[in-house]
Formats: sequence, C-alpha cells, structure tokens
Amino acid sequence: MLFLAMLLTFGVAAGLTALLAPPVTWLCWRCGWLAHPGPRRMHRAPTPTVGGLAIIAGLIGALILSFVLDDLDPALQRSPLEHLRLGLLLAGALVVATISFIDDLREIPALPRLLVHFGAALIAVGPYLWDQTLYLDVLGDPTEARGIILTAFNFPFVNQVHLHNLSPWVAIVATVIWIAGIQNMVNWADGLDGLAAGVTLIAASVLALHTLQLEQWSVVLLPLALAGACAGFLPFNFHPAKIFMGDVGAMTLGYVLAVSAIMGGAKLATALLVLGVPIIDMAWLIFWRTLHGRSAAESGRDHLHLRLLDLGFSQRQVVAFYYILSAAFGSIALLDVMTPAMKLLALGILGLVVLSVLIYATVRDPQRRSKRV
Repeated sequence: MLFLAMLLTFGVAAGLTALLAPPVTWLCWRCGWLAHPGPRRMHRAPTPTVGGLAIIAGLIGALILSFVLDDLDPALQRSPLEHLRLGLLLAGALVVATISFIDDLREIPALPRLLVHFGAALIAVGPYLWDQTLYLDVLGDPTEARGIILTAFNFPFVNQVHLHNLSPWVAIVATVIWIAGIQNMVNWADGLDGLAAGVTLIAASVLALHTLQLEQWSVVLLPLALAGACAGFLPFNFHPAKIFMGDVGAMTLGYVLAVSAIMGGAKLATALLVLGVPIIDMAWLIFWRTLHGRSAAESGRDHLHLRLLDLGFSQRQVVAFYYILSAAFGSIALLDVMTPAMKLLALGILGLVVLSVLIYATVRDPQRRSKRV
C-alpha cells in the first residue's frame, strides 16, 4: 500500500499538470499573457507564460489526494502537527503564487516582492512565532514544532547545530532566509527552457529518496508531489518550449522545495548538493554585481546559463550540464558511505567546478559579462 500511495501521489501530480498545461496555454494566448522576445530572453517569438498555474494545480491536487491516502496504511497517517505544517505550506505557497502571478502580468519592484517572500516564509513558521515549545515526536524526543522551522541541522566536525537551543529567534531567522533564498534561486535559474523544472524535479526526487531512507513514509508524499508536477510540465517546457512557467511557477516551486528540505528533519546537506550549481551561481551573481556597483536584483546576462550560451553552447547542452551535475551530486548525498565531512568535500569540489566555469566565461568575454541590460 505504501508503494501504491507514492505512485498515486506522483502520478496524479504529473497527470493533472500535463492535462492542464494545454488549456493554460490556450488561456495565455486568449488573454495575451505572453513573454515577448528581449535582450535577456532566448525565445524568438511570443510564448505563453504563467504555465506555473498548471504546476500548482497538479501539486495541490496530489496533496489533497495524500490526505485521502492516510487511511491506506497506518504508516501514512499524519500527526496533527504534520497536518498543521501542510496547511501552513499551502497558505504560504498561495501567497507566493498570488504575488508572482501579478508580477508576471505587470512587473512589481523587487523590494515589495522580497518583503512578500519573507512574509510567506513567516507564514510557514506559523505558530512557532509565539509558541516556541518543542513537542514529543513518535520516538518520545522533543523535536516537533508547531510550524515549519529549521530547529537543527547536521554539520561536519560539530555533529549537529541546534538553532532552537541557541535561540528560537535564530531558528526563525535561518528558516526565513532559507525559504526566501531557495525560492528566488529557483526563479533565477528559470532562464532556459526546462532548466528550473528539470533541476527541481531532480532535487525533489533526491529529497524523496532521502526521506524514504529515513522511513518517513508520510513526509515523502510532499517531495513526490513536487517531482510529479515538474515531470508533468517538463514535456511542454523543454526546448523549444511551448509554454513558460513564469514567476508564478518558479517562485512557488522554490517555496515548496525549500519547505520540503526542512520537513521531517532538515535535509540541508542533501538540498545543497543537488542545488549546488544554481546556488553557487546566485552567490556569484550577488558578489559580481555588488563588486561592480550594481544591484543584486537587477537583470543581466551574467547568469551562468547565459554565460554558457554566449560561449557557444546550445540550450539543450547547458540544461544537460545542469541536470548531470545536479543528479550526480544528488546521488552522492544519498550514499550511506558518505560521511558529513565527505559531503562537504563533494560540495567544495562542485563549487570549484562551477566557479572555474564562471571565471573562464568572465575572462573569455569580460565586456559582455559586465554589460547591463
């Protein structure tokens, strides 16, 4: 029954997203919700956007189904605190989707958007803002919070960093930064056909496998639903894309992915490994733009995927590069023989590879790299 529940969750998310993608495409053409060609955009003709609406519908449909699946097997039954966390996730994701949909139709300045992203992250934190007690889990250990909160995570050489013990407010700040950062990272990666959807699919799949290793049967349904929604959308979004997900898709995917890495015990090392390429690219962009007196939030052709295109690689080749590195390092995170120190070393190697490519691209064409658009 456990396998059936997981298969149904993934299948419903994928099937519903794929079923709704064509009607959403038609709606975009009908309403004029199109992404037009421009200096930062790779497509040469107007393309329907806000395809993320289909992704969100598939994700929500699968999560609703997962509540029904509670009765299939005792292992799938969620605690009241798990139900609370899923409710907070859906509420926060709805806020992110709403502001992002508006931004897709009429651009909103970066600061108001970022404030809403932080607000949505606080929604995920939920009652922990005022009730900072840790309740007993099924094993009798005080690990359960009334909200989605990064209470602790493992770190090489120091075993576990317990943020809640340091200060509940440290845990809250870390959670908000993590959620807002990951959702913006996914959005920044949404620059080529199939890039954000594919990387999120790989990341969600790795998180699901990691959750299975920990035998967290009810928790695994969330990353499976996320992976299924991405899988259902990817055939319509892979190059040449018939529809884009828009900010409404990328931001919402990032929000759910960030929460998935926290629920059921922080899986930050796993998430950092599988998302290493876009995370390092985001960090480099912030550094590079600040160094040149530019705002980190402004648009530009200095993203890694655009730099690789300017070096002569095709869209499919660049996307494949991201897929291969994400899958390879995500697989490393799943190996039981890998100690936290070894995972940190693997992350360091990944960083060196990506930074080498970034520096090479910058040296090859420094004028284009620094060009503002």
